[in-house]
Amino acid sequence: MHIRKLVIFGFGQHENVTINLKQGINVFYGLNEAGKTTIQQFILHILFGFPQKNAQQLRYEPKAGGKYGGQVHIIDDKFGDCIIERVKGKAIGDVTVYFEDGTRGHEEALAKIVHGYNREGFEAIFSFSVHQLQQLEHMSEDELSKVLLASGTTGVDQLTKLEKDLDKKIGELFKKSGKNPTINKQIEELRESDQTLKEERKKLEEYEPTILRLQQITAELDDIKSTESMQLQEQQKLHIFRQLYPLLQKKEQIEQELQLILQRGFPTNGVHRYELYKDKKLEVQAILSQVQHEKEVIQKQLQADFNDERYQLLKNLNDQDSEWREWNSKVKSLENDIEILQQEKIAQYRLLGITDDEQQQALEQTEVSLEQEEYFRQLVKQLEENKEQYRFGQRTVDQLQQELATVEQKLDNLFEQQPSDYEIERAANWSAKIQKVAEAKATLNQGVKASKSTKSVKLLSGAIAIIAILIGISLSNWLVIAIGIIVAAALWFILDNGSNDNDSVNTEVLQREIREFESQQSDMEQLLTKIRQFEDRITLLQEQYDDRKVQMKEAQQAVSKFNMYIEQSEGQLQLFLKRFQISGSLQPELLTELFRQVRELQQKSTSIVMKEHQLERLSALVNERLKDASSACEIICTRENLSTTVQAVFFKMTEQQQLVVTAKEKLQQLDNIIDEKTNLHKSYTTEILNLFEEADVETAEDFYKANEQFQLYKDNSLALKQVEEQLSMFDETAVNVQLNDIESQSLLEHISATLLSLQEKKDKLLSEHAKLQAKTIDLLSDQKYSIQIQKFEEQKAALAEQAREWAINQAIATAIQETMRNLKEKRLPAVLQGAERYFKQLTGGRYETLEINSESVFEAVAEDGMRYTIAELSQATKEQAYIALRFALADSLQQSAPFPIIMDDPFVHFDRLRIGNMVQLVDSIQTKHQILYFTCHENMIDQWAKSFVIHVSNLKGERRLTSI
Repeated sequence: MHIRKLVIFGFGQHENVTINLKQGINVFYGLNEAGKTTIQQFILHILFGFPQKNAQQLRYEPKAGGKYGGQVHIIDDKFGDCIIERVKGKAIGDVTVYFEDGTRGHEEALAKIVHGYNREGFEAIFSFSVHQLQQLEHMSEDELSKVLLASGTTGVDQLTKLEKDLDKKIGELFKKSGKNPTINKQIEELRESDQTLKEERKKLEEYEPTILRLQQITAELDDIKSTESMQLQEQQKLHIFRQLYPLLQKKEQIEQELQLILQRGFPTNGVHRYELYKDKKLEVQAILSQVQHEKEVIQKQLQADFNDERYQLLKNLNDQDSEWREWNSKVKSLENDIEILQQEKIAQYRLLGITDDEQQQALEQTEVSLEQEEYFRQLVKQLEENKEQYRFGQRTVDQLQQELATVEQKLDNLFEQQPSDYEIERAANWSAKIQKVAEAKATLNQGVKASKSTKSVKLLSGAIAIIAILIGISLSNWLVIAIGIIVAAALWFILDNGSNDNDSVNTEVLQREIREFESQQSDMEQLLTKIRQFEDRITLLQEQYDDRKVQMKEAQQAVSKFNMYIEQSEGQLQLFLKRFQISGSLQPELLTELFRQVRELQQKSTSIVMKEHQLERLSALVNERLKDASSACEIICTRENLSTTVQAVFFKMTEQQQLVVTAKEKLQQLDNIIDEKTNLHKSYTTEILNLFEEADVETAEDFYKANEQFQLYKDNSLALKQVEEQLSMFDETAVNVQLNDIESQSLLEHISATLLSLQEKKDKLLSEHAKLQAKTIDLLSDQKYSIQIQKFEEQKAALAEQAREWAINQAIATAIQETMRNLKEKRLPAVLQGAERYFKQLTGGRYETLEINSESVFEAVAEDGMRYTIAELSQATKEQAYIALRFALADSLQQSAPFPIIMDDPFVHFDRLRIGNMVQLVDSIQTKHQILYFTCHENMIDQWAKSFVIHVSNLKGERRLTSI
């Protein structure tokens, strides 16, 4: 669904304004107070109703007092092109929906168009602004996660608010160990009343048998009353059945007759329509015969020959007479112009002092365009630029020479501080000693077995040697290669000997070697660090030296290149001047005058050539026209008599052609009549066959018989309907009694006897009940027990009501928690997939995914795997996560709610890179949703190349759309 047009009758500061919109991105631009928010609120008010006058939202009634309301024109895949109009009326306004088929609807139709959404639901998904994003900065981690969860699912924010209200109400009603909640107080009061009631009941225990008997009598009377009521109902039902018995027999007879009639359907007014189509068919057939005869007569008249091709040629020649006269005039004018230009050209050569034909020809062929003139200036400018580049390159060479000398000096100083050969040898032996001590420790702690494979020793030593060689080659450091080989050889020797003499290992020797190693370990680590630092510094200075060497070579090449450019520029300048027979140098201001003089001469030569070509083309056209006229008129035509000859022959053939045209027009009319009547004949035949098909017959005789059968079916159906209507006035149970007349009479007699027996039993019980009641009243003159019972029951009822309210609230809270869990488990994962893709795009790939951890807290996973809670992110990144979830939720609802997305400057505080990512994302989703973007920042207009821009400030004065 997208909005095609907004028509504002009167809304806030806007009155009588029409705004056309496009399906993609629409940008509403205007300064503050221009009326952008008014247009945004107009869309929401028309779709979802005007606010109540006592509501917090503004109503935006027209300032000038005009008509309040307007129209929103939309195009929807299901409902098509619709117009939603809302004007002042009842509280939320009177709404009318105009559909493209001409029908209308009101609030119910609008609810279907907006898919049941209200304003709050729409704004929670499809509308947001910069103010909503700025509020994220002041939220806690829990609040941020709930806001993002609400952005990723529909209805969670309303459910969360309702859950908080219910928790508060439940706490006010009951707490397990509380005293002040309402139910806790009522339970305590009920305990006190129960204790008092027990004390009073002890006083009345002697009257309990009487009370129990009264209760038994009351229960027996209720049972008798219930039985008596059921018997009376059954008696009344049987009386009604005996009254309806004749109608039931009539209904059965009609249903049997209807089953024998097979013709259950017949066309409406079938016989009348059949006779009407048959008469019209005969009438059309007679007209066709008459028109066919008239057509044959006209076709015989058109057999006479008429040369249409010759007539058309003469008509074209006659229509082109003014063109022919114009050609003759132009031929004379061109001949005069050529002669004048030749004379001016001779005078121009004399002015330049050029008399030789070869020099004149060379000068005319010389290129003196503005481009060539500019080329001369560019040559001079390029020469100066090359000289300046040459001087700059020379300075760069001098500076690099100084830097090379400085780096060489640093290298010399560093080599004076390099480690001694003894220190390098100690470091190399230390690696072997480390390996040996490691083996000794392994032997002591784990008991290395003597059967260890010699092949593993060789592989390990070989791998160490290969790794050392590769590292040394990559660093260009032969010292590392030497150390690696020494370590590998030592390891080979130690492990190989260890494997051969493993049974005779001396534990004390190994422990002494370990202690010696540990005493030297600190000093050797410092020595190794010193050697690594020396190698790193040597590598860094060597890289700097190589870089300066490369830069020096490039700078020297640049100096040589620009020196060559200077020589080339000077040579090109000399070649350019030789074209005008000029040797040496020439001042630029003199060259401008020479260019002007030569241009004038070349323009005159070009004009002469063009006019000669025009004269040649016109002469060819004149000769071709004379040839065509002679052929069409069948006589020889000249330039003097062509016009009169063509007109005379053309007028003569026009009279003949008019007769032919009239006959053809008449023939065409007759063909149209034949086509029309033929189609009517076919139509009437088809209608008759359709009537036969609908009646399921093949002949006219069967058609009439089917009509008689159908009329009989209708009469019986009407009689059955009347009987059923009479029966429907009575109770269905009385109508459906499955008895005959004799059986119903016997059952009535049995019911009467039962009612008489029940009455006798009821009279006895009532007499006994009256005696016991009088006795009870005398014994219970003390009203304390009754009052206490009443109080106790009232307290029980109040407690039950409060408990019921607590249980309802608890059930609702549980249902809300279950609903939110389902939303997280079912709806949210699908939305999160889209949100992760958008969030990754918005952050430029810095964050890979957006997830919810086990504590329902949102986390952003960076590209290096590091996790950040949403509160740990920057304000701008929080806003990006919020927007990504909003867009992903809108995508997930595209099928059920394909609404436009409304944004009010939501990312104007982003930096340039974030805005670029956001613009790309919005541009990618415009194919799924129409975008309405409201902004007061002019730089946002140019962000989308294909956006449709509405200048809001122009709407007041022009009352029309201003767009880019």
